[in-house]
Amino acid sequence: MSKKFEEEKIDAEELKENVFNQGKWLRLLWIALFLFIYAWASMVLYIIAVLQFLFNLFTDSPNKSLSELAALFREWMVQIINFVTYQETDKPYPFSEFPKKGVKNDRALYSSHS
Repeated sequence: MSKKFEEEKIDAEELKENVFNQGKWLRLLWIALFLFIYAWASMVLYIIAVLQFLFNLFTDSPNKSLSELAALFREWMVQIINFVTYQETDKPYPFSEFPKKGVKNDRALYSSHS
């Protein structure tokens, strides 16, 4: 047997301990809840996108307030994605702080009219 294979073997006791760890099963429930919330949030995202398109269509520019709301909403959705993919251990809002206002990088919210 190769050394690499031996290092990857899982101890039966460790496996049993992992499977019966209540914290892991509780995390699964939180993940299911936040995936459900994310599904509803994606519908809100569609509404924001349509409204922003209509503003751009009729006024030739996006609505600034809606752009700021969309940026916050995006950051909250990223919190959810990070939690359900094990990138973060902190639960998303409302169990932690709501994301801060603004875009993480300094690009213009909408730099060209398309």
